[in-house]
Amino acid sequence: MDIRMFATDLDGTLLNSNGVVSRRNFAAMRRACLDGCFVVPTTGRSFFEMPAALREARGCFTHCICSDGAAIYNGRGDLLWKTVFSPDAVRHILAVLESYDVLPEFYVHGIPFAPQDKLNAAAYRHYRIEPDYDAVMDETRRGFTDMDAFLAEYIGEMEILNVFFANEAERTEAFSRLAYSGVAELTTSMQSNLEILQPGIHKGSGLQRLCKMLGISTKQVLAVGDSRNDLTMFRTVGVGLAVSGACNELKERATAVICSNDAHTFAYAYSHYRPQAEAQQAKEGSVWTRRRRSVRSAF
Repeated sequence: MDIRMFATDLDGTLLNSNGVVSRRNFAAMRRACLDGCFVVPTTGRSFFEMPAALREARGCFTHCICSDGAAIYNGRGDLLWKTVFSPDAVRHILAVLESYDVLPEFYVHGIPFAPQDKLNAAAYRHYRIEPDYDAVMDETRRGFTDMDAFLAEYIGEMEILNVFFANEAERTEAFSRLAYSGVAELTTSMQSNLEILQPGIHKGSGLQRLCKMLGISTKQVLAVGDSRNDLTMFRTVGVGLAVSGACNELKERATAVICSNDAHTFAYAYSHYRPQAEAQQAKEGSVWTRRRRSVRSAF
């Protein structure tokens, strides 16, 4: 199987239950890069919301797709491409959300912003955020105190909106209203959130765009994931691997169901789907390596 790119979700997939990348996963990612493969963390998180140990690692990934496909970076953290909501679309979305008890987050320039008065443990429990995500919230969210002033400055620069709901019935109703309006694409990745994406923008479209940049087919991509926001990846790529704790929808779409996120998912995927045996690589890998390096230098 001619796999040239390994794309991996973060939460519940590459990250273990402690929210970190294991040494075995890091080692496998480095090995894949050295072997001439593209390694691409593909996440709903914004760039600066990714764990610092991963974001700052060198030689472990060649590119990353963030904000559910709205932004693409190279392995040095340089922004290659980004798309944002129109101000009118953001106004419409906020008009719908005004009806509900929510904690809204706005992803701007790779940073998640949220109302300062809702960035605390009591609010996290009210909005049904899993306790093991508290540290991520505290470390990565940047608070603002004046919504009008924030929107006046940033309304035309938003990559994605992520919204936590206190009430499940309200989340379901908001999903229906926003889906019917056609101003956004919607998905979820946590028990109380709603990821509000630009129409036509998602993890799958991000992979399509990156593959076009790099001159490879999406059928040469293997993706690993666990939640509904990974479905578009699985619909796009040649091989989709669902971790054992993945949602049922993703498992039904997967090529195979593999180990848990605590059992080194990237290492598992690379050991089972490594593109070529070393002997074969020695025979024809030099052509691919030159091609890959010339493509990377262009970005």
